Amino acid sequence: MGLTIYQSITPADRPVEQATDGAICGSGHNYQIRKWLGVRRSSWLLFFYVLGYSAYLIGGSFLFCSIEMDNEQHLKSDISRRKEEFVLRYPEVDPEDLENLISDITYHGISPLEKSKNNSNWSFGQSFLFTVTIVTTIGYGHINPVTPAGKLTCIVYAILGIPFTLMFLSALVQRLLSPTYSFLSSLLEKLSNFGHLEVRLVHLATMGTIFILLAFLAPSVVFWALEPGWSFLDSVYFVFISLTTIGLGDYIPGDSDETLFYRDLYKTSVGIYLLFGLVMLSLTLTVYYDIPQLNLGLHLHRHRDIYTGERNGGRNHKDSELNTNTNCTMYRIVNYSTNTNCTMYRIVN
Repeated sequence: MGLTIYQSITPADRPVEQATDGAICGSGHNYQIRKWLGVRRSSWLLFFYVLGYSAYLIGGSFLFCSIEMDNEQHLKSDISRRKEEFVLRYPEVDPEDLENLISDITYHGISPLEKSKNNSNWSFGQSFLFTVTIVTTIGYGHINPVTPAGKLTCIVYAILGIPFTLMFLSALVQRLLSPTYSFLSSLLEKLSNFGHLEVRLVHLATMGTIFILLAFLAPSVVFWALEPGWSFLDSVYFVFISLTTIGLGDYIPGDSDETLFYRDLYKTSVGIYLLFGLVMLSLTLTVYYDIPQLNLGLHLHRHRDIYTGERNGGRNHKDSELNTNTNCTMYRIVNYSTNTNCTMYRIVN
């Protein structure tokens, strides 16, 4: 493993005499760069990560192919058989006309059932859920604009709405971080006999439990009770697909006949729930990523190659040692609560 010596650069707003040559933020610690075979360690780790991620995607492709392809072929055969039986029963129907009719119906996304003739895809509730899925990038695809004006409006609305939503979610999460970390502080005081990492894991487990109960299991039970034909697994599946913003659109609440009289209210409530669930998910992930020992992505960052030359041949800077009273933001990547007075140092070759 090769080591290359680097030198910190004093921030422009600090006197030169405060800096120590070869030191990080004037700490007096000389530092070096970890290298494997002449290449930065983080570059090797990123390379292996990309290989592993590619293998994960390819493996997932084969996995779902093996699970779903046989069932797909069975459904296609059944549909083809039923169309043939229909044409034989009604020989006056041209098979080509039947194909065109089916194609037109599936393309426009309009239900051909007589009972759905008076139900609009663009009622307030449907439209509200549609706009929420746009700005949150969930995108169920259960309804879509078909007019040129609607498509253009959708593009402009998403361009403005997606960053607006990100700002909205970020602002709410930042507000919720105050009581969240107050709770962490109380845990640190009450569990003073435990290590800092152990207490943070307890805090994370508590936050995760709250998220699972309020934003995951409870809504799943509600959908299971309100949606006829949905099993509990279907409800859990819908909640998971929605909160992870995958949004496959194979399950949409509020489209059954039983929900006709309160459909708009129901779909509006689903949209509000999605926003609440995303806030809870973002808050929980923020708590998770704020624990450096669990944030494996930090090992892919170039700053993790920095190696200080002290004690037993040197040591890495410990992210867990940094707190809100630190004087340098060089490693403050995850936790945004800082009272810092030093900017990131530029490393020169």
